[in-house]
Amino acid sequence: MASALELPGLPGDDPANPVDITFRLGEAAPLEDAVALGALVAHDRNGCARIEIPGVAAFVVRDGREVEIAPQMAPGAPDIGVFLLGSVIGILCHQRGELPLHASCVEIDGRAVAFSGLSGSGKSTLAAAMVGRGARLLADDVAIAARTANGFQIMPAFPGQKLWRDALTSLGLPPGRKLRSTGDAEKFEHLVGNAFCPDPRPLAVICHLRRERHSTAQPLLYADRFQALQAVNEAVYRLPIGQALNGHAMFNTVGALATSVPQLSLPVPDDLAELPSFAAGLSALLRRYGGV
Repeated sequence: MASALELPGLPGDDPANPVDITFRLGEAAPLEDAVALGALVAHDRNGCARIEIPGVAAFVVRDGREVEIAPQMAPGAPDIGVFLLGSVIGILCHQRGELPLHASCVEIDGRAVAFSGLSGSGKSTLAAAMVGRGARLLADDVAIAARTANGFQIMPAFPGQKLWRDALTSLGLPPGRKLRSTGDAEKFEHLVGNAFCPDPRPLAVICHLRRERHSTAQPLLYADRFQALQAVNEAVYRLPIGQALNGHAMFNTVGALATSVPQLSLPVPDDLAELPSFAAGLSALLRRYGGV
């Protein structure tokens, strides 16, 4: 990647590999003859997409290789990077025919474990707790599941996470940069350093998180193919744009992922104080269901 904006954690230039994705500044003008996908996103018949976050920036994503950015705040504001490495990367993946999951992923014993769920379900927090127990981070919030001849693998993303203040406090981690300079969001950057896995890892299991008041709730392995397919479909990051840009091929990939990788409905305690003991017992559960 090459970026006109400073993005901490973004991989640096590698002379051995040509630049594949470029982030540049520009007007990011509205698209002609665009089809709206909600209030923020639109696309045209050529597969070009535009997303505008009011007060932050507008982004135009082309051909899965170029992002034009029109900042509406200081170009160095962390808010821009949050959306650029989140929603915009998700759109870019769909343009490239890749499958982005709304998941945080860790590597355990050479295999990838994905924690999927809605915003606020505890994906990043649980991944951080597992990293604290010796796992390595593969991706936070947006994870690319790449199809190979032998199944699926998770591609490494960036060596950082976005964590709420109470999660950092509970895990004993110091807060990094505040990631939103506007509003009341108390989310911070946490760079994991050497606890990042820089190589793809085969995907062993997807844990679809569900919040539970009590940690005694039991996990559920989706043995029914329709349930598994529905769970993976709901886990696709920015699903409507994927359906619009890459619908048929994406559905085939989702079906293959649902039938070849175990899908686990995993209850997560609502109380952060229970998280360390929950993470300690999770390894045995992952061995049982995912062979990790």
